[in-house]
This record gives sequence, structure tokens and C-alpha cells, in this order.
Amino acid sequence: MAGCCNSIARCLLILFNILFWLSGAALLGLGIWFKVDKNINSYLDVIEVDTEDPYFDYAVYVLIAFGAFVFLVGFCGCCGAVRESKCLLGFYIFFLMIIIGGEIAAAVFGFLYKDKVETKVTDLLMETMEKYKTSKNVRNAWDFVQIELDCCGSDSPETWKNLSITYYYNAQPVDFPSTCCVLTDKTKAIDDLDSAMPKDATLCFNATEGYYHSKGCKDGLKDLIMEYNWIIFGVAIGIAFLEVIGIVFAFCVCREINKDD
Repeated sequence: MAGCCNSIARCLLILFNILFWLSGAALLGLGIWFKVDKNINSYLDVIEVDTEDPYFDYAVYVLIAFGAFVFLVGFCGCCGAVRESKCLLGFYIFFLMIIIGGEIAAAVFGFLYKDKVETKVTDLLMETMEKYKTSKNVRNAWDFVQIELDCCGSDSPETWKNLSITYYYNAQPVDFPSTCCVLTDKTKAIDDLDSAMPKDATLCFNATEGYYHSKGCKDGLKDLIMEYNWIIFGVAIGIAFLEVIGIVFAFCVCREINKDD
């Protein structure tokens, strides 16, 4: 009976570590995605995160390294279960506890500083809006975000009007950039920002409802985060649960190894 329980615990531990390997691979993929995806870079440019800055590279590389670490921890647990090695399983339990502790600390930190982060993002949005005319990267980033999220300015189109900047459309001064307008072909405009064409420029710049975007991009970004919030929360809870189960299975296997010894 004890041998049967040991075999079941070992099989479940191996199965768990296959899932753990996959989560490590997912983190690796996420880090690589941040590095190469031009759309992600546009969102970051809007809040003035310089994707060419070495510190951004460091953050991405830390994420990639953490994914690799998770992958290797899973490999350690799997080998420990297959070889019935108390040493490997001990390292595995220790590293899993470190990972869980780090995840808890990150969650608490994020909750405590949520309001400060939102305020900082608002300030950064205003700072980048002031650079709309002078920085091509910032201008392209704002145009992309306004098209993608159907939004205008930090809080509303009024935010653009309150800046001491003159915008032009067809050589005529207007109150806000043309990407605040409802476009004739949004999909094409996302791929080619220069092709952005208002559905009706006159009605748009006269602030006619249905022809321009009245929602601020701060709310648009919050909506984007909330859209994936429950998915991220569910994945995080699922991973934490798997980690706890992995520790329990590892202890069970270690206990059976001790009995055999």
C-alpha cells in the first residue's frame, strides 16, 4: 500500500512539474514578447517608458531569467521524483517556497501602491502629451493608443485643448489630433498610422457625438487592464495552488524515501 501511495505521489509530482515547466516557458515567452512586440512598445512609449533604455532591457531580462529559473526548478523536482533523490527534492521545496514568498510580496506591494501607480501614470500621460509635437516616437505612440483604445487625450479631448499646442488637419488648426476621430478604416490605421482618415473631419472637430472619441486614454488603459485582470488573477491563483500542491507531493515522496531507507 505504501509503495502504491509513493508511486502515485511520484507520478503526480512529475505531472505537476510538467505544468510548472510550461509556466516557466510562458514567462520566458512573455519576456520575449515585451522585447519584440511593437504594439507593447507603443503602450509603453505613451507613459514614457523608453524601450531603448537599458533599464527596460534589464527588467525584461529579469523576467526571462525568472522564467528560466522556474523552468529549472520544475526540472529539479521532476528529476528528484524520478530518481527518488532527497537532495534534489529538498532543493526543489526550498526554491518553491522562495517563489511563493516572492509572489506574495509582489501582490502585497502592488495592492499597497496601486493608487500611487495610477497617479504616476496620469502624470506621465500629461508629460508625454506635451511632447506630442516634438517627439515622433511619442506622437506615434499616442496616435496608436488613441486609435486602438478609441480614446482621446489623458482624461478627455479637453486635455489636448488645454495644452499650448496647435494641431493641424489639412493645414487647418484643430483642437485635438485627428486620431481622436472615428476613422474610416481603423484596422488599416493601426498598421499604418499615416493612413488614419476621419470618417467625417468636420463633424469630428466640431465634437459631434459619434464622430470623435470622448473617453480619456487613462480610462482606456484601465479598461484594457481590467479586461485581462481576472485572467491574470486566475492564472496567478492557479500557479500558486500548483506550487503548494508541488510542495505537498514532494514532502510525501521524501517521507516515503525515508521509510524505505
